[in-house]
Amino acid sequence: MRKYLFTIISLMAVLTVSAQDSAEQLLQKTVSKMQKDGALAITLEAEIRDDNGTDIVDMELKLQGNCFYVKEEDDMLWFDGKTMWRANDFGEGVEEIYISEPTPEEKARYDIIALLSKHQGFSVSGNGTDTFTLTATNDEHSVAGIYSVTAKVDPTTYAFKTIRIVFAEELGNISANVKITGYNPGQTFDKKTFICPVSQYDDVEVIDLR
Repeated sequence: MRKYLFTIISLMAVLTVSAQDSAEQLLQKTVSKMQKDGALAITLEAEIRDDNGTDIVDMELKLQGNCFYVKEEDDMLWFDGKTMWRANDFGEGVEEIYISEPTPEEKARYDIIALLSKHQGFSVSGNGTDTFTLTATNDEHSVAGIYSVTAKVDPTTYAFKTIRIVFAEELGNISANVKITGYNPGQTFDKKTFICPVSQYDDVEVIDLR
């Protein structure tokens, strides 16, 4: 289940789309708030379900421009706008670090703003008050296997409160309920925040895919 966590984080961080009628107004106000908030430090609690049961994971996100850092219990991901590092911890500390320079197509998986602003393959609905839903109508344009995303926001501040994600059927019966437990805007992060400190990890296998 956890291989989908970084997709969830990406959606929580930068979700936006062109919508219709009142849902568009709600969504644009939500997006505008996040853009004005600048660099963000967010903590999340994700309840991920599949046919094997439920997994509850706490996650941390730092986001600044197109750079981000993601941490959950077993894995970390850094992206400085060009290079991506993924560190895998199998229970006894980080054992593997993968380094890559994502292709434009791979970057698009994390650039949810660009993807969903075009809303190719998604229909949009919502009550216009505090909830909007994106539903994939074209599997070929589905974002990283996402079937639907339902977001609930605070109707007075337009801050995200919860998001429910349902993955495409072919990936299995997988869904995630995500709750924001901490939201701190206006942060100032050093560039090193988004670069993996590879030298600080002992006895780690570095797999350079560039």
